[in-house]
Amino acid sequence: MDEPFGALDALTRRQMQDELKAIQREVGTAFVHVTHDQEEAMALADLCVLMNEGRIDDAGPPERVYLRPRSRFGATFMGESTILDGVIKDGVLETPLGRLPVSGDAAQARAAVCLRPEDVRLEATPGDVPLGPARVEGVVFQGSFKRLVARPKADPSLRVIVRAPRDAALTEGQAVTLHCRPEALQLLE
Repeated sequence: MDEPFGALDALTRRQMQDELKAIQREVGTAFVHVTHDQEEAMALADLCVLMNEGRIDDAGPPERVYLRPRSRFGATFMGESTILDGVIKDGVLETPLGRLPVSGDAAQARAAVCLRPEDVRLEATPGDVPLGPARVEGVVFQGSFKRLVARPKADPSLRVIVRAPRDAALTEGQAVTLHCRPEALQLLE
């Protein structure tokens, strides 16, 4: 199926996704579903295959492909993310936002991590990694959350995307402090 739900409104699209998933379970047949809608792919797939310039860039269960992308392409294609580039020294990635602990193969000198919006926090919890002060550039109410774009003071050329609680009192120009869960920092290949 090639983009079968592309022309549908959001409610009908979700209903059709549920219906297609039920049909697939009932008949027990594999479906090949081509889509550029990442949420749709994750909702329907048992196995996601990311294609980039005609080649397989990544493949695996939707949860792994989203939470532990293997490449910069996968990290930016499967949902929003902030990519922090840096140099690995003494087991940490030195970035413009500070020294970040990384998981994965740290044998490479230059590296990058993927940081998902839902893993960035405005209030620190125990064990969080500080990312430093930032200024709010934009806030958009998305229903169940607010999508926030922040410019870190340490590197204003970076845009950090944050999924903040929907009731968070945020305004453009506001100063905030960013934090993240250390396990959320995924080293990219």
